[in-house]
Amino acid sequence: MSHYRWNRRFYDHIDDPFDSIYMGEPALARRRRLAAEEKEAKKALVVDRTGSDKSLERAAKKLKHVRAEDRVLYVPQWDMAKAEVAMRRAGVNGAVSNLCGSQRKRVKSAKGGRDFN
Repeated sequence: MSHYRWNRRFYDHIDDPFDSIYMGEPALARRRRLAAEEKEAKKALVVDRTGSDKSLERAAKKLKHVRAEDRVLYVPQWDMAKAEVAMRRAGVNGAVSNLCGSQRKRVKSAKGGRDFN
C-alpha cells in the first residue's frame, strides 16, 4: 500500500511523542485559535459610544460571559457614571474607562458577579 507524500514523513517517527519536533508546528488555523484563546484569557475589551442605558447594559453583559482576567468597558468620558451603573446592574466585575484610557474606575458587581477564579 502506498502512502501519500505528505504522510510519509511521519512513518519514520511514529513512536516519538506527539510534541516532538518531527511532528512540525500546528496548522495556521490552529495557531490562530490558540493565540485567540491566550489573548482572551488576559483581557476583554468592549467599546460603546452610544451612551444609551440599554446598549451600555448590553455591552456589560457581553463582558460578563467572557473568561478574562481583565474586563474593560470603554465609553466616552461623559458616560462613565452610566456605564459604571450598567456594569453593576449586569453583575460584572471589571473596569470602566474613557476612550483614550486616561481615566479608569474599577467596578465590583452588586449581584455577586461571575468570578472564574
